[in-house]
Amino acid sequence: MHLSTKKLYFYHLICGLIPVSRCHGLKSRLLRWCGAKVGKNVEIMSTAKFYGGFELIIGDGVFIGYDAMIFGHNESSIIIEDYAKVGTRASIVTGSHEYTLDTPSIAGKGIFANVRVCKGASIETNAIILPGKTIGEMSHVASGSVVTHDVPPYTRVAGVPARVIKNFK
Repeated sequence: MHLSTKKLYFYHLICGLIPVSRCHGLKSRLLRWCGAKVGKNVEIMSTAKFYGGFELIIGDGVFIGYDAMIFGHNESSIIIEDYAKVGTRASIVTGSHEYTLDTPSIAGKGIFANVRVCKGASIETNAIILPGKTIGEMSHVASGSVVTHDVPPYTRVAGVPARVIKNFK
């Protein structure tokens, strides 16, 4: 099931009235009403934003931080598995463009790809996850990183573009 963009409008209006770090159960129920699959014990800050009519699946024990931006397109999905964390002002996007000189703009036709944040992974402040990427199980995306390739499980990545800087196993 895909998110209803009309219902998301009301979700954001209501969340604007809810204390930022409170009423997580209500926010989870509202996201379910919008069409998301949301697990148990999910914490979503009221300032987190969800845009687009994509499939959204959020596992148990997930945290979505202040001003996090989750952008999807109706041809894509974002899956955030159990106990994953999406930090303050982190962005996850499923859309981009083909780049070509054959159109009036360098940004040509839109392209879309699914994003998966695996179990226990952590995406830190101001990190950006680009379309089609998988953040591996128990991996860590450092603050300010831009993920342009899949992140292997049990690693830390950092930088622009993000590269592996530590293996946890």
